[in-house]
Amino acid sequence: MKEKKISEERLDQSATRILIQKFEQGLFENPYVDPQKARTIVGNPTFSAEATAAQARAMVLLDNKAKLLPVKNGKKVFLYGVDPKVASARGFTVVMTAREADFALVRLNAPYQQLHMNYFFGSRHQEGDLDFKDGNADFEAFKNVAKEAPTITTVYLARPAILTGIRDRAGAILGNFGASDEALFDVIEGKQKAEGKLPFELPSLMAEVLAQKSDVPHDTLHPLYPLYPLGYGQTY
Repeated sequence: MKEKKISEERLDQSATRILIQKFEQGLFENPYVDPQKARTIVGNPTFSAEATAAQARAMVLLDNKAKLLPVKNGKKVFLYGVDPKVASARGFTVVMTAREADFALVRLNAPYQQLHMNYFFGSRHQEGDLDFKDGNADFEAFKNVAKEAPTITTVYLARPAILTGIRDRAGAILGNFGASDEALFDVIEGKQKAEGKLPFELPSLMAEVLAQKSDVPHDTLHPLYPLYPLGYGQTY
């Protein structure tokens, strides 16, 4: 009976094909990137503009119940986690307190804990609860701001986040998956539409998360939950 094994000759063919590509790319002769050329090739203005537009389009409009979006420039804005230079360059007046502002713009990250810092991967892994808890510095800052001014919040969704405590207070919410301040202002000013749709559920409570099956996607049981379902995304 013939053994079902790949011959050494066939393996050599595959290795040769891979190596030919590597040599054609010059990876063995000159494997180092020229920083100056990288700035003109990868970082040229056309490519940078495309990247910013892609970041903006990928954002997900989760809520606009206060009709804050789009925002016209010239207004007074209080910023949290956003570069004031970008806002000023767009024609907004940056103020020092939320009480002075026409609106506030707040950046947040999806909550996480690092529960296994004594392990190599654990020290790099985001895990734990998904909800914003009282006492979290960013959440407390957001709550204080939202009391004083109509607030637009963008949350970096490196993982699904429970936004119940955010939705109850924010006038508008944008989910992002990595977006520069330039891309953020393009969206809030309406220069670029947020076209993204959620690639996962955003649950309402940690109890709902704990009741889910670990091997089944988007299986939240409560009829009113999740807070934002898979594929969700508004327009304005």
